[in-house]
Amino acid sequence: MKLVLALTALVLLSGPGGAAGGTVPLCIMKATEALPKIAGLVVRKAGTRPMPPEQLANWKGKSKPVIVDLDTIATGSAETYSYICAAGPSGQVFVQRIPGQ
Repeated sequence: MKLVLALTALVLLSGPGGAAGGTVPLCIMKATEALPKIAGLVVRKAGTRPMPPEQLANWKGKSKPVIVDLDTIATGSAETYSYICAAGPSGQVFVQRIPGQ
């Protein structure tokens, strides 16, 4: 139940921007679902940023991707997980973790 409330709060607080219209809240929710299953893992902050121009130049998709950053804490250790998020033609969002970020 706490996870559902936290996800709802993240979606409501994320606001518009970055990706096409309403995909930002979906991207944050999908990235949160993709986090590693670690006992006690809590998302402290979630946000999006544009994909760097040098990477965007090689992008072959039709939608403009964004990067989702999730600041987390578990057992006293803080870590940031980053995901690329893009929407498919049907509006479904896809996320992939960016290693080393």
